[in-house]
Amino acid sequence: MLSETIRIRLKERFSAPLPEFHQRRIVFWRDEDGEFAEEISEFELPDVKVISLNGNNNFAVKKLLTADDLTSNYLVYDPLSYEKDHSNDWLLDIRLYSEEFHADRISLLMEELLVEPSTTMRKTMRVYSKFFENKERKAKLKRIGRTYQAPLQLHIDIMAVLCSLNGGSAQDVFIAVLSAGSDKESNLCLDSITRFGNIDAFWQMAQKYTGYVNSEKKSLNEFAAHILITALSQTMPASELRGLERFTSESSKAYCYQLVHEWQRDAGRQDLIEICRNVEKELRLTSRFDKIDIDVLLSSEVFPAIAESILKRLLDLVSERVVREEFILKVVENRRTSAWYDLTEDYVECLYYIAKMQEFYLEYVDAFNIVEPARIWKLYTEVFYEMDSFYRHFHVHFIKSMKSPNYLLEDALKKCSDTVEGLYREWYLKRLTDAWTSAAAGDLEALGYVSDIPQQRSFYKKHVKSNTDKGTRTFVVVSDALRYEVATELAETLSHTTKGEAILESAQAGFPGITKFGMAALLPGKELTVNDKMEVLVDGRPTNSTSYRNAVLNAENNKSIAITYDDLFRMKQQERRDLIVGKEVIYIYHDTIDAIGDKASTERKVFEACNTAIEELTSIVKVIVNDLSGVNIFVTADHGFIYTYLPLDESQKISRQTFQGDVYELGRRYALVSPDTTADYLLPIKTDRINGIPMKGYAPQDTVRIKVQGGGANYVHGGISLQEMVVPVIVYKGKRADQKSYIEVQNTGLSLISESRKVSNLMFSLDFLQKLPVSDKVQPCNYNLYFTDDVGMPVSDSHIVIADRTNLNASERVFRIRFTLKQMQYDHNKIYRLVIANDTDVPEEVEFNIDIAFADDFGFDL
Repeated sequence: MLSETIRIRLKERFSAPLPEFHQRRIVFWRDEDGEFAEEISEFELPDVKVISLNGNNNFAVKKLLTADDLTSNYLVYDPLSYEKDHSNDWLLDIRLYSEEFHADRISLLMEELLVEPSTTMRKTMRVYSKFFENKERKAKLKRIGRTYQAPLQLHIDIMAVLCSLNGGSAQDVFIAVLSAGSDKESNLCLDSITRFGNIDAFWQMAQKYTGYVNSEKKSLNEFAAHILITALSQTMPASELRGLERFTSESSKAYCYQLVHEWQRDAGRQDLIEICRNVEKELRLTSRFDKIDIDVLLSSEVFPAIAESILKRLLDLVSERVVREEFILKVVENRRTSAWYDLTEDYVECLYYIAKMQEFYLEYVDAFNIVEPARIWKLYTEVFYEMDSFYRHFHVHFIKSMKSPNYLLEDALKKCSDTVEGLYREWYLKRLTDAWTSAAAGDLEALGYVSDIPQQRSFYKKHVKSNTDKGTRTFVVVSDALRYEVATELAETLSHTTKGEAILESAQAGFPGITKFGMAALLPGKELTVNDKMEVLVDGRPTNSTSYRNAVLNAENNKSIAITYDDLFRMKQQERRDLIVGKEVIYIYHDTIDAIGDKASTERKVFEACNTAIEELTSIVKVIVNDLSGVNIFVTADHGFIYTYLPLDESQKISRQTFQGDVYELGRRYALVSPDTTADYLLPIKTDRINGIPMKGYAPQDTVRIKVQGGGANYVHGGISLQEMVVPVIVYKGKRADQKSYIEVQNTGLSLISESRKVSNLMFSLDFLQKLPVSDKVQPCNYNLYFTDDVGMPVSDSHIVIADRTNLNASERVFRIRFTLKQMQYDHNKIYRLVIANDTDVPEEVEFNIDIAFADDFGFDL
């Protein structure tokens, strides 16, 4: 079809008022190149007849126009050439009183595509004559919707179309070409530019922007290496890049840095990873980075190998039991906000938790010389539990790293396991359990519990009945094996993600700390008994299923209901509401951690199950508050657990043969035996508070296991360690916004504290203050920082600040961020803005003046 521009222009011509004394309009369309000869036959205009001259119909057309039809409007398409004096033009006399229309393709294209009608732009248009032969390519260029006053943007947009882009910048074109492959011959983008664009224009553009000089002998790998090494030279001293000078361009450092920075954060970053790996290999960058001081490497993030070099060296030191905890924490903070963090995230986080374990060790190395059990309990619930948390998080990331291992770091991390186990199992668990056992042994043997510490058996009376007596509906969520340190994370999550208040308390699990005893202890009733089948009863009623526990609850309060987490979540919203109508006590039983840990085939996933449990328990609390209008919620557990990663050797196991007498029930961490049974190396536990068959208990005095058939040996519970005995009780109170005690969850906040608002260099640093320390109702927040121009377009790189510091001292919550501006012209009369943004709050903008002398010398010879 003919250009819409031609159609509109001709329609306007024929619609215009006729000249004086004219009854109709005849327009001759001159097209000596015959550009529209094939299309004219399909061309139509309202109330206009179209005739096409072909050299053989001139007389017939003359007769038509001068004799046969004297009233119709005519468009006469004339592709013929004539002598200068028009001696061979049969229609000259008609032409003289008619009108002429000219429309060469270049002029029409320029008009259609909003190209400035200048000699320079016409020259550029002719360069791309092949490009414009294709209607689809032309349509794509038009859809970009730009106007063109100078050649540069037209060059870029035409190349963008040939690279299947919807417009963009030279940077986008370079990325598209490099992403299409390293072989010039098979690179589809480069092939399209060569065939339908202008390859010389592309390489001129590459030289102007990146400083790269192309030649026939050079591969695209060299172009990629030039961009990457030049970008690296922006943040790394030249002394560290000796021998790579041929890949750098001093004047293009800022541009290449920005190109790589944005590509790293783009959807097509996977292509960049592959390109980086090729360049790392060809230029042997890994060995180069290994020789550079880590402090120097921390300022750069162009290549993934930089992070790998840093991590490998630190992991090697850890495997030799050299843990530079302060330096590691500094490295982790740096790498968490780097572009390639996701490639080595689990290795970075493993290092973080190793450093936190070492930090804990240095602070509390002499802290276990305590003889009062209540004091040890208090220290554990306030501080010591953190070591369990560090160990758990280390292994969560360790296991994740094994699912997609990094071949450079995999073995290095595995070698660190001895150091981790040394800190956790050989020092912390052993020292803490020894101190606790020594302090609590007397009470456990004489009383069966440790005095002056709240007991799990009092849970119902203390927390449930005290509320129902006031007419307050009470929800209890019992999560099997939710140990104390996991509950601290859950309480923190609830505080940060809900409107309520979560206070964490603790209670002492009864012995043995296994499911059937712990679940029974959380129920009402006067008497716990054990029958000859070792079933636990409350006031003579069985308790080994949800329905049985429901019966026990209703015996105390007939407005009670017990249900499993799975059954509750399978219900529709109205069904859940109907379930609790008229109920005062609602027990919800959740089993994720113990279900995974108690099986030998899955026990290694128990720490991952802890994370799942936190998510599920957070969800159920939100359902209770938002869907069931719950206000008083308690989250607790039947028992805790111990888990260590490495297999236990035989010296850490006790044979069943140590028992002399009848053994009623044997677990890896406990034994229930007849009153006259004895056992060497085990601590006797009084069980007089459990009625029924006469018996007593035994437990290992440290973290060793008793040999039993089946199950796993690494995940255990039932014993007397603090990890097993300390049962969490989260007291959650739902709050409404109109209550006086209501505190809204807020972000930490981040503000600029540098005073100057003028920038005179492409690279500069600014200081930012995290306004509030993280606390119960102040949650960590990630902030994105970048500069924009007066219309909101980014003009700098972007930086992430993880504002998660808990320090009360404000000076310890200061972040220094180094920005790099794009290499472009800046107008010192315009306002530029620093943007401080997160995912929830309205972005803060700080006005700046940028005054940098810079020449935008991006002209073309084409």
